[in-house]
Amino acid sequence: MPLSISVVDLPSAVAQALPTYNLTQLIGAVEGMLKAGERLKAITCYRDWLADTESLDKYVAWFNLGVLLAEQRDSLGAQEAYRSSLALRSDFVQARINLGLLLERQKEYTAALEQWGGVVASELLVQSASPEHLVVTLNHMGRVQELNKQFDKAEQALMQSLRLKPKQPDVIQHLIFLRAKQCKWPVYQDIPEMSLNEQLAYTSPLAMLALQDEPALQWLASQALVKRKYAFAEKRASMGGPYRHDKVRVGYVSGDLCAHAVGLLLPDVIEAHDRQGFEIYAFDYSPEDGSSVRRRLLQAFDHVVHLHEMTDQDAAQVIANFEIDVLIDMHGLSAGARPGLFALRPAPLQGSYLGFMGSTAMPWIDFVVTDRYVWRDVLKPFYSEKPLFVEGGFLPLCRASAVPELHVSRASEGLPENAVVLVNFNNVYKINPAQFSVWMHVLLRVDEAVLWLLDDNASATQQLKNEARRHGVCDSRLIFAVRTGFDEYRARLKLADLYLDTHPYNAGSTARDVLECGLPMVTFSGQTTVSRMAASLLKQVGLDDLITSSHTAYEKQAIRLAKSKRLRARYQRILQRYWARPPQQAITLTQSLETQWKALLALA
Repeated sequence: MPLSISVVDLPSAVAQALPTYNLTQLIGAVEGMLKAGERLKAITCYRDWLADTESLDKYVAWFNLGVLLAEQRDSLGAQEAYRSSLALRSDFVQARINLGLLLERQKEYTAALEQWGGVVASELLVQSASPEHLVVTLNHMGRVQELNKQFDKAEQALMQSLRLKPKQPDVIQHLIFLRAKQCKWPVYQDIPEMSLNEQLAYTSPLAMLALQDEPALQWLASQALVKRKYAFAEKRASMGGPYRHDKVRVGYVSGDLCAHAVGLLLPDVIEAHDRQGFEIYAFDYSPEDGSSVRRRLLQAFDHVVHLHEMTDQDAAQVIANFEIDVLIDMHGLSAGARPGLFALRPAPLQGSYLGFMGSTAMPWIDFVVTDRYVWRDVLKPFYSEKPLFVEGGFLPLCRASAVPELHVSRASEGLPENAVVLVNFNNVYKINPAQFSVWMHVLLRVDEAVLWLLDDNASATQQLKNEARRHGVCDSRLIFAVRTGFDEYRARLKLADLYLDTHPYNAGSTARDVLECGLPMVTFSGQTTVSRMAASLLKQVGLDDLITSSHTAYEKQAIRLAKSKRLRARYQRILQRYWARPPQQAITLTQSLETQWKALLALA
């Protein structure tokens, strides 16, 4: 967060050597203006003083002016003020930190890292900076390097931060997920003054979905995060409810109404809503990616309300003003989540769907949309939400937009023409040592097979090649595909022979794409919701026997299919017959949702 300096923060040597009373009076006057709400007057006061003084402590006033301008969202003015401060005092750490934050907001990530790197790398700055400032700087660097997929550098920055200040739960959370994203196994390592138990407690809920097939651990990870970061005071934006409108008002809150896994699953559900009985709202803060799926989604809603620039408080009030009956959180504890909005209870009935495949542990979420296969009674103690069961499967199983004819071939993708291509395009953090070991055993048993994976980041790709060699598999049998657009990704799937799912974090939206492309897939259905979602889809298309319940069974089934073109062709025919019929699953799913929402509102 930006740091504002008052007169007490002046270095003692400066305070003794310079006419500090001018600055003291200035800061006192400005504080009075700010308390009176006269922010613009305070900015003018700083500007006038700076124009009329030659004091060597002008750098402090420039800095404080930068803070005020940043609060007014005058990014360029704030940057100029911070640079003016640094021109007078190049080792002024706080100005470098804040300037870096402004550059980050402008997406000038390299320039931001240069500012923060100056704080860390210069011995002079290190000596003049407080340990707390260095910790803050390293954490900012780690965050931006992670955004840039410089995962190895991000990990180094966070480890340096932990050496200075070991007990940082948020840093541990990011560090563990960074190691998972790089396939650095084991993800838990020796960290100064941090036990394995504490690392487990601070693991990101999203990372935990991929690391452990244990409902209790997934629940504890979510609960720990909510208690640590989302301990909101109880307030209620919604003053009524249930409302008595002619139509039930349903709101979907999402930052993923675009070419994102959630957005790609959602169009058929929104289009299938009964407009005679329901009025459907999008409360949207998604990026404008210009995709066809975003255009389709925005057209599917009856009303679209943009929340991009709103605070949680303002957004909750806007939603409450629309008197929404049922509000759906499409993020849970995943990236882009806005728990502060839902904590204000803008609707009488609030639920979670698609964005996070586990319990959110958020007391303001009443239900989670699921199905009878994915949810089992043993999960009940590990969910704060009540299950809302839909008929069939909870994942929409429908056709995406038509795949354009793209000129992709095995040759263009670097695949051997006559190989058996085993593919997994799940996010690489879903790969763990046990799963990768199974894949290597399959390659060792099927000489003509290659494994096609996502080239997500350089560190993960190298780690996986190293792991293959440790298993006695030549790393040339691992072929990596760079990320691409949605249409090309689906065209690529048609080049493969068999999809190998990950466990415990299954493919979700990707599994739908795999099946639509007519590609058989093998999955391991485990104990948790997230480990059973691919199987839920396989059951719907009639491929139950591709669902396994152990790594051993998964390996045998994968080898069996990899060796038999005839068997693969049989499953492809089953998929062809399924998709030859007009898809009805999304309609059934949506009707089931509507029936149960009405029942819940009637009981309220």
